This record gives sequence, C-alpha cells and structure tokens, in this order.
Amino acid sequence: MTVDENIAAIEGCGDQATLEVTLQRIVESYGFHSYCFLDIGKAYSDEPFYVGTTGADWEREYVSNDFVHVDECLSMARRTNRPFDWGRVPLPVRSGQRKPGALQVMEAATDHGFQQGLDVPFHFVDSLGRLHSSNCVLMWKDSVSDFTKVRDDCARELHLVLVYWMQRLIELRMTVEEGPATLEVARINAHKMRITDKEREVIAWAARGKTASDTAEIMSIATETVRWYTKKAIEKMNAGNKTHAVAKAIHLGLIDL
Repeated sequence: MTVDENIAAIEGCGDQATLEVTLQRIVESYGFHSYCFLDIGKAYSDEPFYVGTTGADWEREYVSNDFVHVDECLSMARRTNRPFDWGRVPLPVRSGQRKPGALQVMEAATDHGFQQGLDVPFHFVDSLGRLHSSNCVLMWKDSVSDFTKVRDDCARELHLVLVYWMQRLIELRMTVEEGPATLEVARINAHKMRITDKEREVIAWAARGKTASDTAEIMSIATETVRWYTKKAIEKMNAGNKTHAVAKAIHLGLIDL
C-alpha cells in the first residue's frame, strides 16, 4: 500500500483495537517485526500508557526491571521530533562492576531477538492546550544491514505514517476517557464565560510568570487595572484564585503558553 493509503486506513479506524492491527500490518509491510508505543509525557511514571505487539516476554522483562526509568531511547525521544535508530543513542560507559541500566536495556532487547529499532517521537498540543509526548518504536529482528537499507529508504514515509497513527491513538484515548462530547462541551462552557480580551490577556501573562506590575508595564495600563481584570476573570471562570484561573484557562483552551 502507498503512504496515502496507509494514512487513509489509519484515519478510518474507529477504535483502538482496529488501529493497533492496522499499524502491525503497516510495519510488517516494511519488514519490521513489531512495534511498541509509550506515553512519555510523564517521566516519573512507573507504568506509562503502553500499546504494542512485541510480545509478553519482552513486555514482562521491560516492566519488571523498571527499564522505563533508564531507557536512553526515551530520554532522547523527549528531546527531539526526529526519528532515530538505536545506534544513534548515546549510552553510558561501564566503569565499575555494576552495568548501567541503559546498557541492560539494549542487551535485553538483543536477547529477545531485536537487532535494531527505529524510534519515532511525537510531541503536540491538543485543542485544550495540553501537551502530549509519545514515542513509537518499530522493532527489527532481521539483519542489521537490511534494517539500514529500510531506514535509509523509508524513514521519512514511516515518520509521516506514524505521526498520523499516534495522533489518532491519542484522539481515540481522549474520546474513551473523557467522553465523545467533552471537547465540544469545554469549548461551549468557555464561550459562555464571556471572558474579555483584556481579561484573557492578563491571565495569559500570569501563566507566563508575570506579576501584576510586570503585566501592567507590558500592557501599558495601571497595576490596579490589571488586578481588576484578573479579579473579573477569576469570577467568570469560577476559580478559587489566580493560579486556579490560569489552570482552567489552559484546560479550556482560552490561552496558550
């Protein structure tokens, strides 16, 4: 299938199960064995949201050894939007008897037959202003030379296909977790608040860490006027204080950071 056909198939998936099967079919068509997707937006999480086809044995080893906290691929994925293979990930040098966790991850992957992997990071802000960071790894079990050829010839189109796939997965998750009408309801509620442009602006500057006096100077108005706009915004959003108002404004998409 062509890239356009693969993207159309992804966009036509109405549930997560179909989406997972669709990606497995796509990655196999390029020669990959399987894939694993991780939500990497919360680095402190012991069990981030996961979807994959790598098999129970690998998943069990990865989880039981807490590899999520030492996997350098995830660290690199949090710092780039570009795909990369495992050979480009900087690994620590063993200097003592204890083997660094990052080396253990790579050695365990090899033990399970994975000779190489193509990591495709994805970072985006949804319509409510929330940041999502994820990483999808395409796992390779054949010869490294064959992987290199596929990587060189197909990395760009795989990147494009996976961006569509990851965004579709996140959209489906949001629908299941928040209800299909949640986003629209949030927008309607935000509209009903009737926040003025000035009220929105002072909250936006507060979200960027500006004080009332800083905001007054930026907007060329009096400090007391800034406080008045802030007070009105807090009341309209039914917030407890300025910090709460900032959080609600971001969640409702009233302001962007």
